[in-house]
Amino acid sequence: MVAFDETDLGIEVAERTNVCAIVALFCALTGLFVPALVFGAIGYVETGGREHETGSGLAVAALILGAIELVAVVLTAVIVLASMR
Repeated sequence: MVAFDETDLGIEVAERTNVCAIVALFCALTGLFVPALVFGAIGYVETGGREHETGSGLAVAALILGAIELVAVVLTAVIVLASMR
């Protein structure tokens, strides 16, 4: 099968924001760091491979926020567990 692209017909394709990147940022802002990391990684990879899709910055922001939240949760758990001794 031959790959087909809308630009082959001379049709302008509007750029759109990657849905996974948007979901990742929403999850990161609401404290759901695991889905933020997963959707952020997926969104970042997808925006790199798709010509008419934006949102890599959103995906990177979600990855950074998700990583910060993960570190905060782990540090909090370590401190709480250490104080129980």
